[in-house]
Amino acid sequence: MFNPIKTGGKHLQSSHGMVLMSALTILTVLLAVGIGIRVMLQNDYRVLSNLRGGTEAFYYSAAGLEWSKNELARDVAFPPVPTNQAKSFASGGFAVSFPSPTVVGPLTATFVVRSVGTVRTTSQVLQAQLTKAYDLADGALGLRGSAARVNLGGGATFISGVDHDPANGNPLPEAKSRSAVTVADDALRDLFMQALGSPPPTGVLESAIDVPVLSPSGHVPATVIAQLANDICVAPGVSLHLIPSDGSLSFENQLWGSRLSPQLHCIEGLSTPGDAVSFAGNMSGAGVLVVRNADLNLSGSFRWEGLVIVSGQELGLKVSGATSKEILGAVLVNETGNPGSSIAILDIQGNLRLLFSREALRRAAKLIPSATLKNTYVALPSFVSQDYWRTASP
Repeated sequence: MFNPIKTGGKHLQSSHGMVLMSALTILTVLLAVGIGIRVMLQNDYRVLSNLRGGTEAFYYSAAGLEWSKNELARDVAFPPVPTNQAKSFASGGFAVSFPSPTVVGPLTATFVVRSVGTVRTTSQVLQAQLTKAYDLADGALGLRGSAARVNLGGGATFISGVDHDPANGNPLPEAKSRSAVTVADDALRDLFMQALGSPPPTGVLESAIDVPVLSPSGHVPATVIAQLANDICVAPGVSLHLIPSDGSLSFENQLWGSRLSPQLHCIEGLSTPGDAVSFAGNMSGAGVLVVRNADLNLSGSFRWEGLVIVSGQELGLKVSGATSKEILGAVLVNETGNPGSSIAILDIQGNLRLLFSREALRRAAKLIPSATLKNTYVALPSFVSQDYWRTASP
């Protein structure tokens, strides 16, 4: 027989069971969600910690590359031979290794530098190619030694420390600039400024915005220029020209080398003062031109690609005439004696375009004996550039 009391009790028990099961299910879901959130938070924390450690390690590695640039800049040997080193700091450090350099030319070498930055257990590796390049001169025009006068008279004069392409004479964009004129001391600077006049005319001197057009320089001192001139004049393959006893020598309508075939030329003056060599007519050439113990007079049409050195006692560079005179590379004038007040180390009375050209100087450097350059690197200006960088595997 049907018993409503018993049947109601079973229904009540069944309802209690369903409530219990639902509560347990909800608790289980909440517990799972809580555990999942905890795991997610822990993972996020680990990810953020790893990301932070990786970022810090990256910056340590980048600092290692910057440190290596300073090491290359300080090394005066060629090619530079910096040693592998490691630096430690409070929260990390870097280790830099320098594989063997690749010599590109007598003034340039490249390095593939590897920098490993480490923070705790995280490391980042950066690899970069760095180039160290020397310049054979620190400006378009370098005046060294003693001087009594500088004359800048008539004619169109333009002296630029901006790097130029010797093929067409155009400035090279983004290339490192040098000063238009460098001097050994304040006395030479004052002489040049007096010759310019007050206020100095515009359009005569040019350099990049961040480089002074006229600056004192400790690079390429008088002693180095004198020794460089001496060594070039006895170098293998040099064309030696002797000034005769009357103290005067003249050349005109000659070709002394080309861009593809540069030459070494040395003109030797006498031991007595007053010697001079004159270039008239149409003269052109490329390479290294050295004039020792004599004035260099440019009166005709003249074009030279490379380095011109005038060094010795009681001498100067003299320019006259309305014909075109263009030098792409650099000119170094070095007075080693005690000239009288009538002798000018620089006397420009005609047209002259003197344009700094790194490429023309590099070609000229290939003609200079390696033993001579080896003793000169310490006095040459240089710069370190970064060609590329990339991440690498540890």
